[in-house]
Formats: sequence, C-alpha cells, structure tokens
Amino acid sequence: MNRRLNTWALAAALMLLGGCATTPGSMPPLRLIGLQQLAPELRVDETLVGGISGIDYDAASGEWLLASDDRGHHGPARFYRARIGIDAARVEPVTVTAAVLLRQGDGGLYPAWGQPGISADIEALRIDPVDRSIWYASEGDRKAQVPSFVRRAHADGRHAGELPYPAALQIQPACECGGRSNMGMEGMSFSHDGRHLWLALEGAPLQDGPLPAPGRGALTRISLITRDGTMAAQYAYPLDPAPTPPFAGAFVDNGISEILAIGARRLLVLERAGRQIEGKHFGFSVRLYEVDLAAASELVPDQPLAGLPAPPRPAVKRLLFDTARLADGWADNYEAMAWGPPLAGGRRSLVIASDNNFNGGPTRFLVFDAGVAHD
Repeated sequence: MNRRLNTWALAAALMLLGGCATTPGSMPPLRLIGLQQLAPELRVDETLVGGISGIDYDAASGEWLLASDDRGHHGPARFYRARIGIDAARVEPVTVTAAVLLRQGDGGLYPAWGQPGISADIEALRIDPVDRSIWYASEGDRKAQVPSFVRRAHADGRHAGELPYPAALQIQPACECGGRSNMGMEGMSFSHDGRHLWLALEGAPLQDGPLPAPGRGALTRISLITRDGTMAAQYAYPLDPAPTPPFAGAFVDNGISEILAIGARRLLVLERAGRQIEGKHFGFSVRLYEVDLAAASELVPDQPLAGLPAPPRPAVKRLLFDTARLADGWADNYEAMAWGPPLAGGRRSLVIASDNNFNGGPTRFLVFDAGVAHD
C-alpha cells in the first residue's frame, strides 16, 4: 500500500506541475481591488461576530450572508447579514446588520457542542439560484460521533429541508473510513447551471491514505451531487504538501477550505495550509487555484483509492493567487469565497473572507476584480 500511495503522490505532483500552464478558457490574473476587516470584539444581536467560514452574495437584496462556524460557544449556530460597498476602484467598510439563528426541523436552535443532539459546525453557505433558500453545510466530527449534513433554511433561519448526505462522504465512527474529524465537508458550490451541488472534503477520507505532510501532498475528493442527494460524479483533487513545521512536534496541515464553480467542469479552489507557531497561534498560507476536472478520472465513491490497480488521474490546477503576495499582516486563515456584484464593464468581483477562530484577531476580507464577465 505504501508503494501505491507513493506512486500516487508522485502522479499527483506531476499533474500539479502540468496544471501550472495556462489552458484554453482559463481565467485572467486577478486584480486586488481592496481589503477590509471587522474588529475582533464586534457583537451583533448578542453574538460575537467571528469564525466566518462561508460567504455568499444575494444579488436580489444587495446583501452578503456570512456563516459562522461557532460551535455554540459565542452564540447559537447562525449566519450574519452584511453590506459591503464594492466598485472597481475601492471597497467600503463592511457593515454587519443582523444575526440570523438557524433552526432545526423541530423549530429548536442547534445545541452547543457536547450537549445532547446534533450540533452544527457550519463550514459553507450558498444561496439557491432557483428559490433563494439558504443551503448550509456542517462538517461533523468523527470523535464526537456528530454526522456531517447539508440543510436548507428560509431567509429567517427556519428549517426548509435537508439533502440526503452521500454515505461515502459521511462520518463513519464504526470503521476506518469516511470523513475525518476537522477534515470533513468544507467546500460547497452550486454548479454553473444551478442544477447540482459541488461538495469538497477538506482532506482525504480515511480509506484513501494519509493527509498531506511536509514534502508530500495527498488526494482528496470533490463530488457533484444532484438536488436529491444522488452522486452524479466524483473526482480526485491533488492537495499541496503541508508546510515545513517551525519546530519539532509543531502541527502542520493543508486542505481545501472552499470551492466555487466557474464552468461545467471548472472550479475555483481555495487551499489553506496552517503551521503552528506557538501554542494555539498559527500562521497560514492560502492559495487560490483554477481547477479543470474535464480530464480527471471519475471515481467510484465507495472504492478506496488504495484498492485501485493504477492511480486515478486527478484534476489539473493552475495557481491564480497566493496570500504571500499580500502586504505584511494580511496573510490569514481565509476560508470563505463567493462571487460579488458586477463591476463596471460587467466583470465579476470575487470576495474571500477569513475565519479568525475567535482567537482575538480581526475578520478580514479580500476583494478582487476577477477579470471575467458576470453571468
């Protein structure tokens, strides 16, 4: 198995290098329009604003929705409504206007982590392009035996339905398979035509081999799901290696933090690497890739990659932006990404937001001119 995994890691690395070349139909370079941030002590409707792990723009109202991954420590499971003034030359300060508490099917709030019931750890949020309901995804936790889920809410947070979550992606504490703790469902996007959902695991499921390590990448899975929960397609995505630890025993990782559809088989993928600096303090490196799935192998959802006779052909990716290019102090734990309002000339704006992990730092926003036409 180790020989197979090493072969696959090499194959993934070669595909990654091949993906660095510009391909037909690829996006032009991003242009950073501006940066903004929210104060770490900001409170709205008796909740502490932070942990922003999902974002989406409501073109009908001109509002932004910001999902918090708070597990109930600073307020119930929720998303925020916000305003961000954007044009091609500047970004105005972000104004958070309201907190919306999410409700379960019985009308009750989600319990805090560790309390009876299924808690929420919201890592992605999208507005349905068909009916404007709000879809949100919870990562789940293997150790706590809390399942992953994707649910829908009305604008006021009331429960509106649930996607049958694919068993192949689910937390499965009874076996060495399925999603890992803190490496499960992390990215979600409606397909380019709005008929399907893309779901991305942050890291490789247990049956597919080890997570990225310094000098070694890994393969995780990106899945295309119908609105009734059927797996329509699944592909391998090559994760970059984890960063070098700054000291012996330091924790390092790398994984997908968000995705966004840009075509029938093309995605933007946000990869976030963390390295422990001291205690609970981490440094982050975040890269934005344009990803082409057209030539990638389709996976069998229930078949471990370690059982394949040959390595799968993973997605091809091309680097668009690296937070190493930002001014000092602006590298952060960027986890949320969404298209914004159209700019002059019809080009798309793109907004990326950080999760401050409620560690006393600000929530940061990067706003780009994506250089492509808005649909």
